[in-house]
Amino acid sequence: MPDATGRSGNGQDLSGTAAAGAAADDYRVVVAEECFDWREMTDSGLWEALDTLAELLQPFADGRKAAFMEPAYDVECRRSVALIDALYSPEGGLPRDKRVLLQQLLSKCRRVDPGEGDLPQPVRIADGPWREPSWGTAHALARAAEGRAMSCLLVPYATEPDWPSGWLTITRTTEAGQDEVNMHLLRRPNDTPGFWRGLLTHENVPADHFFTYIEEAFPRLLFADSLRLHHFKGTYADVLPWLVKLLGALDDHFARTLAECGGDQTQVIRRFGALGLDISPDSPNTKKNAKAWEQRNISFAGVTYRCEWHGKRLWDRDRVHFSLPIAAYDNRILVGVFAGHLAT
Repeated sequence: MPDATGRSGNGQDLSGTAAAGAAADDYRVVVAEECFDWREMTDSGLWEALDTLAELLQPFADGRKAAFMEPAYDVECRRSVALIDALYSPEGGLPRDKRVLLQQLLSKCRRVDPGEGDLPQPVRIADGPWREPSWGTAHALARAAEGRAMSCLLVPYATEPDWPSGWLTITRTTEAGQDEVNMHLLRRPNDTPGFWRGLLTHENVPADHFFTYIEEAFPRLLFADSLRLHHFKGTYADVLPWLVKLLGALDDHFARTLAECGGDQTQVIRRFGALGLDISPDSPNTKKNAKAWEQRNISFAGVTYRCEWHGKRLWDRDRVHFSLPIAAYDNRILVGVFAGHLAT
C-alpha cells in the first residue's frame, strides 16, 4: 500500500514525528462500559460475547486509536465479579484464552480518568427517552462536542441504550441547557469504514491528511501512488464530500453490482445513479484514441491496470478513474486517477 507522503501535492511526509506526536492523544474510539456487562449470559453466550468484543476492538487496539475509562475496571461484569478481577484472576469466570486476548487488547487502549466534562448527564436521540450514559459514552460525547469525530464502541449484545450503529445526532443535557452532538456508534465490524468516512467529512480533514485515513475508510479499494488531490479542478472543500461518497459507494457496491448485473453496464450506471452518483465506462471514441487510452493505464505494484471506468462530480470537471475488479487482489478496485478531465 503506498504511503501518504506528498500525495496532497505539497510534499509533506505525514508519517513524520510531528504527525506521530499529534496522534498520541488523538484516540477516536471509546469503549463503553456496557461492553463488559455479561451478568445474565450463559457460558456459551459469554464466549460469543467475548469473541464479538474482540472482533470489534481488534482494529483499533494499536496504542493510538482507542481508549476506555478507568471506572470500567469497577464494573460488575459477572455476578459479584468486577471487570478487573475477571481480567486478572483465574477465578473471574472468563475462559483463559479469551481473558488473555481481552487483556492484550485493552492494554493497547489508552486508560482515561474522567474529567469534569465527562460527568454523565441525561442524553437522548430524536424523541427517544432520556438516558444516563455510561462514563465511556459521556467521554466520547464530550470529545465530539469539541469538534472531534468520535465513535463509541457499543457491542450488539448491549441492549441499553438501544441506539443503532452509525452516525447519530445526540441531544445532551448541559449546564447551559441542551446541545446536539454528532457521534458515531459502532456495534458491528462492517460499520467501521463508515466511521472513518464520516471523520473525513465531519472534521473537514485537511488535504494533507486525507490519505492517512483511506485504508480504514475504503478497505476494498487500492490507491495508485500517483494520486494527487490538487489534480481536481474544484477546490478541496467542494470535492471532498463527493469524493468520500463516491469512494464509499465503489468500496461497498461496485464489484458486487457488476456481478449481480452480469456486467451489464447500463444497469450498473442506473444503480449508482439511484445513489446520486454519476459513473460510466469510457466511450468507444476514447478507446480508439491511443493517447487518451494510455492515460488510463496505471501502474500498481509493478503491474499496469486500465482504469476504464470513471465517476464525475460535474459534467465538465472532476473525475475519478478506476479499474474493474482485480482478481489478484481479491476483486478489489484500483483507483488510478484524480483529474479535472482526461483527454477523450
